[in-house]
Amino acid sequence: MSIADKRYVRLTTWTTDGHPRHVPVWVVGLGGNRVGFTTGSGSSKVRRLRHDPAVELQASNMGGTVTEGSTAVSGTAEIVDGDAYRGVRTAIRRKYGIQYVVISLAGALGRLLGRKPVEDCAVIVTLD
Repeated sequence: MSIADKRYVRLTTWTTDGHPRHVPVWVVGLGGNRVGFTTGSGSSKVRRLRHDPAVELQASNMGGTVTEGSTAVSGTAEIVDGDAYRGVRTAIRRKYGIQYVVISLAGALGRLLGRKPVEDCAVIVTLD
C-alpha cells in the first residue's frame, strides 16, 4: 500500500533554522509518484515550504501520531493554485466524501463570519 492510499499522513517540513515541524494532512494520489493535499496559502506549512520544499510523509492517525511500523517517504513539494488546486480538491472530495463536505461547510461558515478561507491552494509532493 502506498502513502497515497493512507487516510492521513504526518507531513514534516522544516523551519528556517532547521527544526522539523509535523502536521497531519489528508492526502490523495495524483498519478505516478505524486500526492497532494489542500491548505491555506497563509498557513505555517506553506510559509515553511516556500523556504524549503523538502518534505517527509508518514502514515499517521487524524491527530498526526505516526502509525506503528510505517516508514517515512521523502519528496519535494510544490505550492499550486488555479486549475491544479481545483484538481487536487476534486480528488480529495472523491476520496473523503462526506468528511470533505463537513469540513467545507465549516469553512464556508467561517467565511460568512469574516474569516479567511481555510483552503485556497494545494501542495503537490513529488516523492523521491
